[in-house]
Amino acid sequence: MASLLQKLKGEPQGKRFTSSLQDNFEGSGFHLLLFAVFVLHLLTINEASNLSVFNFINGLSPSIPAWLQASVTDMGNGVTLGAVILCYLVSRPELCCRVVVAAVLSLVMVPLLKQYFDAPRPAVILDYLNIIGEVRHEHSFPSGHAATAFLLAGIIFLSTSKHWLKGVVVVAAAFVAGSRIMVGAHWPEDVVMGAFVGLLCAYGAVKFVPLIVLSSSVRVKLYLVLFATIVISEFKNGDDFPQYWQVQVIRWSFILLSGLLILRFWLRSFPPNLLKNQVN
Repeated sequence: MASLLQKLKGEPQGKRFTSSLQDNFEGSGFHLLLFAVFVLHLLTINEASNLSVFNFINGLSPSIPAWLQASVTDMGNGVTLGAVILCYLVSRPELCCRVVVAAVLSLVMVPLLKQYFDAPRPAVILDYLNIIGEVRHEHSFPSGHAATAFLLAGIIFLSTSKHWLKGVVVVAAAFVAGSRIMVGAHWPEDVVMGAFVGLLCAYGAVKFVPLIVLSSSVRVKLYLVLFATIVISEFKNGDDFPQYWQVQVIRWSFILLSGLLILRFWLRSFPPNLLKNQVN
């Protein structure tokens, strides 16, 4: 631990980050957000209300372009949102450890809950519904896309004092979660519990993982590892919506943007003349 701390720089700055974030954490309204999502979960437990909300939201699908629905729901995909998170971490490197811990917690909790409940998807229960993308039949509860979207929203919510940004990330995550109902992939109770799990993971990471200001060399290495993981996952898993080229354009735009931001940080931190002097 001591050797790790020796690699950090700007310890006073790190302390200021901690103090500032703690103030945001205490007065952020996050507990109210968490409570509101929990209340929604209690409401969607009721089978009748769960079905009514599904029919209403899924019934809006024909009035919205399919490519747009697919693009919004893809923002909850691990690859696409991973690229968005990486772009954010380049400007907020002190949050790297918290994001990684929150992501690991989500990657453990969501699959365990899916396997335990093994809930059927809407396509299994309903005779008629609007479906965009792959038709899936099992492991409906909770929604992984909603969990991922609200995980990032929760991290940002707890890491900024800008109220407009808090509102934007929560609304954006809600759109991603709602799109999972619109494309026929999940029930309302799935996305609400996914949101709750994502917020809990963000809460735990912010509460128990300290802010760490990494040195430039460590940051570059971490960014490159995350970028390589995203690219490899993209080529390995493929496209969820191959019929909509707009989805791939948006996804690769974020991937390339994250790569360009990493390259810019690398060049600014290690100018070519500096590297040349170090080699000589």
